[in-house]
Amino acid sequence: MTDPVVRCENVNIYYGEKQAINDISIDILPKQITAFIGPSGCGKSTFLRSLNRMNDTIDGCRMEGRILIDDEDIYAPEVDVVPLRARVGMVFQKPNPFPKSIFDNVAYGPKIHGLAKSSSELQTIVEQALKGSGLWEEVKDRLDQPGTGLSGGQQQRLCIARTIAVQPEIILMDEPCSALDPIATAKIEALMTDLAKDYTIIIVTHSMQQAARVSQKTAFFHLGDLIEYGDTTQMFTNPRESRTQDYITGRFG
Repeated sequence: MTDPVVRCENVNIYYGEKQAINDISIDILPKQITAFIGPSGCGKSTFLRSLNRMNDTIDGCRMEGRILIDDEDIYAPEVDVVPLRARVGMVFQKPNPFPKSIFDNVAYGPKIHGLAKSSSELQTIVEQALKGSGLWEEVKDRLDQPGTGLSGGQQQRLCIARTIAVQPEIILMDEPCSALDPIATAKIEALMTDLAKDYTIIIVTHSMQQAARVSQKTAFFHLGDLIEYGDTTQMFTNPRESRTQDYITGRFG
C-alpha cells in the first residue's frame, strides 16, 4: 500500500461567515492524476487552492482541520509559504505568462529559489522544463521573444514549464484547459499523463470526459461536501452514490 503524499483531515473552509467546504477528509496518492469534479460553485477550486495555501491571499478566508504533505502540517505557524508553493506548484485556468521573454518566464522561479549555480546551469534547467512541458521544439529558436506572443495552448504549456522548473513534488491544475481549443487540450492532457510519471497531479475540471480520460482517482464535490472519492473507472461505470450517478448522467450540474 502506497502512503499518501497529501492527507487532508476534517478540512472546513470559510469565506467570512459562509462555509465553502464541509469537513472533508481525503488522502491523495503520489504520482497519479486525481481529478476533482462537480458543478460550478461546489468548492472544488477552493479545496484545491487550500493545498498550497493560495486561499491565504483571500481576505476573510480561513481553514480549520489539517492538511499534511509528506506528514508535515502545511498550516503550522512555522511553515513558510514561498518554498511550500514551489513544492506544490499551480497552473491556473487562464494562461498567465509573465510579460517577459520565454526564457525569463521559465528561469524566474529557479532564480528566486537559488536552484542554479551558474548561467549554464540555469540554461539547462530552462531547457529541461521546456522539454518537460512539450514546448522546447516549438520555441528553442526564439527564447528571447515575449511569452505573451505565444498561442493560448503554448502559453499554458509555458506556465507548466514555469511550474516544473522549480522541481515541485505536486502540481495543482485549476481547469487548465477551459480556455483552450480541442487540439491544445489534447496536447495538455497527453502532457499531464507524461508528467504523472514524475509528479503528483491534482486537477479541477468541469469536463467529466477529461476526468475519465486522464485521471486514476476522482473526487466528486457537491455544495461543499465530498460526496464520493475512488477509482475513476469505478466511479464513472458504477458510482456508489446516487448523487454521483445523477451528476455523471447529466441530471444536474
